[in-house]
Amino acid sequence: MDGVRFGVLGPLLVTHEGRVVRVPAGQPQQVLVLLLLHAGQSVSVDHLMSVLWEGDPPVSARKAVQVHVSQLRRALKDLPGVSLEWTRQGYRLVIPPRSLDLELFRDAADPDEALGYWRGPALVELTTNTRFASQLEEERLAATERRADKAISEGRHQEVVAELTGLVTEHPTRERLRGALMVALHRGGRQADALRTYDEGRRLLADELGIDPGQELRDLHTAILRGDIPAVPRELPARPEPFVGRLAEIELITSCADPVIAVHGPGGQGKSALATTAAHALAGRFPDGQLYVDLHGATPGRSPLRPAEVIRRFLRALGTPPLAVPADPSEAAALYRSALARRRVLVLLDNAVDAAQVVPLLPGEPGSTVLITSRRMLATLSARHVRLDPLPESDAVRLLGDDGEAARQVARACDHLPLALTIAAARLRSRPDWTTATLARRLADERHRLDELDFDDLAVRSSFRMGFEGLSPASTRAFTLLCSLAVPTVGEPVARALLGQDDVDRALDPLVDAKLVEPCGPERYRVHDLLRLFGAEQVGGEREAALARALAHYRSTLAAALKKLRPHAYGALTHSLAQQDIDEPLRWLTEETENLLAAARSSVSSAAPAEHGLAIAHMLYPHLFKQDRVADLVELGEIADQAARTLGTSAALQTALLVRSAANRRIGRFADALAQLEEVLRARADDPFGQGRALAGIGGIQRELGELDAAAATLARAIELTAEHGPAGAQRVPLSALAQVHQVAGRYEEALDAAEQSLKHARDHEDAAGTAYALASQGQALFKLGRSGAAEAALSECIELCRVTGEHNDEWQALLCRAEVLLALGDRAQATKDAQRCLEITGARGDRYGEGVAWLVLAKASDTPADRAAELLGTPGLRRDNLLDSVLG
Repeated sequence: MDGVRFGVLGPLLVTHEGRVVRVPAGQPQQVLVLLLLHAGQSVSVDHLMSVLWEGDPPVSARKAVQVHVSQLRRALKDLPGVSLEWTRQGYRLVIPPRSLDLELFRDAADPDEALGYWRGPALVELTTNTRFASQLEEERLAATERRADKAISEGRHQEVVAELTGLVTEHPTRERLRGALMVALHRGGRQADALRTYDEGRRLLADELGIDPGQELRDLHTAILRGDIPAVPRELPARPEPFVGRLAEIELITSCADPVIAVHGPGGQGKSALATTAAHALAGRFPDGQLYVDLHGATPGRSPLRPAEVIRRFLRALGTPPLAVPADPSEAAALYRSALARRRVLVLLDNAVDAAQVVPLLPGEPGSTVLITSRRMLATLSARHVRLDPLPESDAVRLLGDDGEAARQVARACDHLPLALTIAAARLRSRPDWTTATLARRLADERHRLDELDFDDLAVRSSFRMGFEGLSPASTRAFTLLCSLAVPTVGEPVARALLGQDDVDRALDPLVDAKLVEPCGPERYRVHDLLRLFGAEQVGGEREAALARALAHYRSTLAAALKKLRPHAYGALTHSLAQQDIDEPLRWLTEETENLLAAARSSVSSAAPAEHGLAIAHMLYPHLFKQDRVADLVELGEIADQAARTLGTSAALQTALLVRSAANRRIGRFADALAQLEEVLRARADDPFGQGRALAGIGGIQRELGELDAAAATLARAIELTAEHGPAGAQRVPLSALAQVHQVAGRYEEALDAAEQSLKHARDHEDAAGTAYALASQGQALFKLGRSGAAEAALSECIELCRVTGEHNDEWQALLCRAEVLLALGDRAQATKDAQRCLEITGARGDRYGEGVAWLVLAKASDTPADRAAELLGTPGLRRDNLLDSVLG
């Protein structure tokens, strides 16, 4: 091979352009091996000494390490892309990408390729410390097991019997190897030898360790006795026909190395067809089977399936006898993860409703792949997300089987949606007397377009019309206006605003009786999708005025709710349309969030409603940010941008940038978030208070990026501007942010001072959310200053306020900080309760970082190994919180 190559999977080897590079023997080679194991990272001198010398290193050890490094620098100095640097943390070896055999081994998807990088026992140079070599040997054995599984799945069981026999003799307690040998022998017609292999392992485990074989090996033994290997489910639906286009998406899915792939997009985009087609293309890589379920997340008339029900179904498909499937959901989930742990299975979860439905169905260990479809992006899942848009016109006309102008007209009338195109093609097939031009002419009439595309539901649509025609004029008007307001549910206050009248019961009751409107809670109604499309077709010229009334109501009520929950949030709140009061702002906001999103979504096409939609987006985004509703927050940024472009004013565009910046910050796209806030800052050259608010956001992002000095300077300027030019107490927001910066930087006295200043302003202005933020910073600083009793009191008050304001993200972080404080105070029982509650909150959201730090504190509380924490916190690409890390250590 050309270029620079390093090898540790065997005797140390360094080559350049195929020629061996000599490295001095002895400890210099040991130092090089250690630096290669941590390539690109700093390795401390203390760590090097601890590995080079058993026991206490000699007095001259540090000097000896320096000499060895000098020798290595001379040996490696002519190698391109290689440098051995000194940092404050130690020595760092920089090498070219993919030049180390260990990296190539770990990256290889094919086990045969992976094992080809081994030249002999690894790390033989580290004679005084074999821990690293043992870890690599474990990885080699795991790859060997995968290679055996691959050979058996491909029908090459005879080829691996001899190798597996030797490996089982060498590693007699390794049950996966023994199981693979049993399967290979069984499939080769040697059932007696397979059973004898099991019995030898059972006796050895009992004699040497006093234990029985694991459940999986016992199940395999039972299956061989019955003459059958555990079930290999093949549950994929048939390939959809016809299926056209989506080549880029198919390539992305089939070449993706991520264990979870989530396809999302609106209804009718062909998500299920794409996923099924991709799953068939992937099936050959998963010899242990393919599982499939329709989760009914968006099936009319069906409730979404509960995860426990799906797990039981999957367990039976994987060969678990029905009576052995646990009734307890947590036990069943554990058995499901165990069943997948030693297999390579493709799991297709179609039509998911949310991440909470999906998370319990994910494997606990690598090996299997999960393919998910959902209407909404499951943003909290650690997955490769694939968004589906309408088909390009070239693919759309292929689905119709025609490429003429008439076919392009049909495709445009169908909005290039695969579902609508499929129905259009079916209609053409059902009417051989029609040409494509005939259907194009029929679809050109918007009044009847849904009739043309409702091929299988003509009788249902007729019954809709019959029920509609029997309504009174008042109820007819109410139904059409409700349908024109494209929100999931409508409460009576919104209905009163929409209809412009106080007495709505007399208009709505007949709709309920006719099954055109469905009650879904006290004084709350909904209209199903097909009915809504039908009713919206009937609406008259009052639509614009009615929508304006409804949007104005949403806007003013949202302003009233947030003035109670977050009075520190200036801007949109200072321009609310009504000075109304609201008794239970958090309950109202929780109930109406989906409707507010939908209302904002429907407002962006013209200026009058777009003004309301932008104001709603501006007021709603802090709530979504704090609730960890990441996908909704991203969509809200897009809505704000569209509304601002419709309005076209500088102020509107700045407001949209604030919303989009918050969304980008929440998903970790800090560069974009920072650029958007800097654009706002430039636009507000004549608005010092507006500049102060923008700087507060910029300082927060700089803190998350670890730019602590810059953050402190930015926030100091923000405090200055908001104090001088804003309403009284406005500086409490950047003060809280500054306290966080000092906390991360280890300046605890300064953090406490900033937190207490912010706290005073928040209390003076009866700002519950602002008080909670300041109390969190105060508690964190007090804890680091050794004042644990005062820290517990501050964090306890913070937690209670977070529950009042609905700040779930802040609640779990405060709980975790309080747990750490309680451990310092010796109260392990209460610390455990706090960490468990934190685990409940973060687990429900699929937040792997939150779950990881919760498990970390639980391990501290119980003096047990933090294996689960290490697994979660070691997730590749995981975004950590440097503020929380600074508290937890």
